[in-house]
Amino acid sequence: MIMRSYAAALAAFIAFGSIIGCSNGGTQQAATSTEPNQASPAPAKQEEPVKLLMAQKWSEINDADFQSLIVEPLRQKYPHIEIEMLKGENIKEMIAAGTVPDLVASWVNLIPDYQELGLVEDMTPLIKKHKLDLNRFEATYLDTIRGYDKGGLVALPYDSNFNAIYYNKDIFDKFGVDYPKDGMTWEETIQLAKQVSREEQGVRYRGLEAEGYGKLALQIALPSVKDGKSNFNNEPWKQILELSKTINSIPSNEAVPNVHPRNQFMKDRNLAMFATGNNFNLLQSDAAKGLNWDIAQYPSYPDKPNVAGMVDEHVAFVSKTSKHKDEAFKVIEILTSDAVQKKLTRASGKLSVLKDNSIRRELGADMPVLQGKHLDAIFKGSYIPAYTATSKYPDAGKIVSEQVTKYLNDEQDVNTTLRATDEGLQNHIRQVDAGSAKQ
Repeated sequence: MIMRSYAAALAAFIAFGSIIGCSNGGTQQAATSTEPNQASPAPAKQEEPVKLLMAQKWSEINDADFQSLIVEPLRQKYPHIEIEMLKGENIKEMIAAGTVPDLVASWVNLIPDYQELGLVEDMTPLIKKHKLDLNRFEATYLDTIRGYDKGGLVALPYDSNFNAIYYNKDIFDKFGVDYPKDGMTWEETIQLAKQVSREEQGVRYRGLEAEGYGKLALQIALPSVKDGKSNFNNEPWKQILELSKTINSIPSNEAVPNVHPRNQFMKDRNLAMFATGNNFNLLQSDAAKGLNWDIAQYPSYPDKPNVAGMVDEHVAFVSKTSKHKDEAFKVIEILTSDAVQKKLTRASGKLSVLKDNSIRRELGADMPVLQGKHLDAIFKGSYIPAYTATSKYPDAGKIVSEQVTKYLNDEQDVNTTLRATDEGLQNHIRQVDAGSAKQ
């Protein structure tokens, strides 16, 4: 599971509500009509006010997004619906305290957490009732969600992350090295990194940060546990670990303790290439002013050319326990509408989940920091369906980390690491399954 320590913290309290008033124009016209048998038009139906509670965790919807992408469009189309974003991200505590959200926005891999809380159900009946056209969505996003409910669709996507190489042009210029180019393999990227990894006038320049073996595994949708079994002692994981160690072993490219790579790239400006996800909002911050940067296509494996990663999407769903499911679904309708998807894409630098390339190609059009940047690099990579995450085996990540750290620190070889990790995962799975069977 991706670690998002820097995930957007949001949840502003924004509320609006009003009642649609009935027009009296029809009645006045009937009173002055020259046709005595003409019936007065039926008054417009008065909608009852509804207040919705929305929760989020790792949704990457900040206060401004919530206002512009949800509150304002909802106000215009359904003025009788009021919506409040709940503060905080601990949805389990909210429910325990008696506050149950009507809808939730989150990261797709957190769906198992909401299934455990009893918040999730197949939304197909609502989709059919409201005649939402699923053909508008990129199929890979929907296929990933379907993995959490065979045959069903428990949520709908509203935006997607992407991967790219962010690079500091000044560092490459300083050392007379060509910039990264689209279509590079990891090996080609490593060879380029070696040319700019060095110490110069007391400054250590790192050539490449790839965010570790976990990020490299996500690129090819490789979990450590699959279908209730260990999925570690195999050739793909061996390739991942060896690649991670090769990157770490580039001279002068050692990680800097207690300094996030994002700060090395944007603030300290001693990181030449940062292979990561969407950082556009951060790059338009004050901290990044004056940074001479651009992007190139995310590196790929030779046997998987142009695969930039697995689907990394954000989703929204109507809570199973909501008393206002139809109204909550209207919020998701608005969030996935062409108009809002276009606004999201242009202003927030996030990829639309719709098939319409004309919308996707407007990525960052309203963000000055992106003008003149090589955004085509983002669209050259393809994305595969994500694996179906599970929260059943909570210590799996710890087991993997302990063994892989030994390998990266030269305390054991790669084959020993694969075997030891596999054994640890198998033991953990057996313990958890045995405990579940007793319940």
